[in-house]
Amino acid sequence: MKKQILLSALLSWGTTAVIAQPNGGFENWVTAFSQENPVGWQTLNFLAVMSPLNHTSAFKATGLDKHSGNYALKLKTTNVVVNPYPSIISDTTSGIFTGKLVFSPPSYKYGFPYTGRPEKLEFWSKYAPIGNDTGFAGVLMLKWNGFTRDTIAYGLVYINPTPSYTLFQVDLTYYSLGYPDSASIAFRSSKDTISARVGSTLYIDDVALTGWVGIDELNSLKTDKVKIFPNPAKGELNIQTKIEGADNVNVFDSSGKLRGVYKIQNNNVSVNTGIFAAGNYFFDIIDKKDKVLNKGKFSVVK
Repeated sequence: MKKQILLSALLSWGTTAVIAQPNGGFENWVTAFSQENPVGWQTLNFLAVMSPLNHTSAFKATGLDKHSGNYALKLKTTNVVVNPYPSIISDTTSGIFTGKLVFSPPSYKYGFPYTGRPEKLEFWSKYAPIGNDTGFAGVLMLKWNGFTRDTIAYGLVYINPTPSYTLFQVDLTYYSLGYPDSASIAFRSSKDTISARVGSTLYIDDVALTGWVGIDELNSLKTDKVKIFPNPAKGELNIQTKIEGADNVNVFDSSGKLRGVYKIQNNNVSVNTGIFAAGNYFFDIIDKKDKVLNKGKFSVVK
């Protein structure tokens, strides 16, 4: 069934490419740490094996809880009572990403081999949050430069209450004319620790990268109306914008985790980067309705 859907999409969209994320339909599962996990994705289910006080957070969804095929993914926000990795895992959390968790030393190894320049990440989802919780989906296109991974493109979307399966599309913003060598996709049933509520449930199915962005088709952002300095930053970063309606700046790390929300005052925002680890960060300039008006990238050095 899912192969038929993919073929139909290819035929109906003509030259628009559809590149399925490996196991993007969550049809293939394997038992790891005495828990079922989708092949090619890292879940937090191993925490439930490490301690009986922790709960399973990723499940195989069937029946009415799938969009197509036999299975979908169900994510449920839980409390991590016994947390062996507090530096990288929040105490109230649920998430899944392409790649794996390295246990010693604890770190994430993101992504899968990928060399295209897609326009969007598409997936089908439904979401039942607790309280004012919000779901999250993000995608990164990366390339190894010999020392670290450069970000070729980046995109994210927040997921609000959605009672039935709905198609979501995440536009990618390109920061480079190059081609990536890997891609990383992540989902969370609670986008951050501030609003996270135990029990928020996110269903995901039919994940695919679609479209194509040529090297002469970079997103036409309002770069003439945004200035950031110094970049790279050590202790403080200034973001100046003259975009009409700009209200806040949201800052994210390379995993898509929200690191701060900064109010724009007199067309300016100062970000204390001294509290951030060295690396690449991204920002969205948004209006009062959380509409993204512009995006950007900066680096932090120590």
